[in-house]
Amino acid sequence: MKLLITLSVLLASLACSSQNIIREAIQNSELQNIAYQLQLAPGSEQKIETTFTVEKDGTLTNLKAFSEHPELKEEALKILKRVKKLVPKKVRGEFVEQHISLPIVFKVETELYRKQRLQKEARRKKTTFSSHTP
Repeated sequence: MKLLITLSVLLASLACSSQNIIREAIQNSELQNIAYQLQLAPGSEQKIETTFTVEKDGTLTNLKAFSEHPELKEEALKILKRVKKLVPKKVRGEFVEQHISLPIVFKVETELYRKQRLQKEARRKKTTFSSHTP
């Protein structure tokens, strides 16, 4: 019983690891800037359907994205391409390829949040730049 619980926790942590990798790639994307350029309604929820295959070695192949806005579709494909590897699915002790459908859902930021985010990014760039100057 202990082994089963340990395996469950381990599998859950591996899945969380993959989710964190994808979540980080989404957070570092240009989705909000593209939504702003497309003049999408602030506070509206946008959904981009994606599908891909996680190969036995963890690489992502067969990347596809579907959105009513081609710009959001292209950004979703860029996000998936930035994800180098995920933990592949294991069945009976062997890694197998896995087909995944993953919707990317995000809320378009309001003007206030946009200003705050851009200020934070500017401060971060300034701090990074000043720490690299001799």
